[in-house]
Amino acid sequence: MAAEVPGEGSASPARSMSSLPLAALNVRVRRRLSLFLNARTQVAADWTALAEEMDFEYLEIRQLETQADPTGRLLDDWQGRPGASVGRLLELLAKLGREDVLLELRPSIGAGGWWWLSQMITWKARNVTSRLSLHSASLQVPIRSD
Repeated sequence: MAAEVPGEGSASPARSMSSLPLAALNVRVRRRLSLFLNARTQVAADWTALAEEMDFEYLEIRQLETQADPTGRLLDDWQGRPGASVGRLLELLAKLGREDVLLELRPSIGAGGWWWLSQMITWKARNVTSRLSLHSASLQVPIRSD
């Protein structure tokens, strides 16, 4: 079940999350995801299955095994690859049958993602406003006429 986002109208949250970069996932969500996926179990897909779905190679996965938090490192490494997004992560977790993770984390992921998106929009708006202010200020510089 997708998290409801106020003021989104007809845009589906899952579709909107597909464009959110993985950087939108905050530390709390990443740590909770690690709690689910770092535990090796025979009955549920762990971080290694996720790494394979993310197209990591065998030697890369073996290197991640040496990390204290392999899921966290996996997300960090995947973040720089093409196609990495919050929506894609959710799709892969669903494909792996990790509905438990989705049910637990989707509300936090949705809230964190929408917060991140609003921050980026605010930052971009301020950046544009700053440039406009600088541009208009440069137009108001008096010209000396001797």
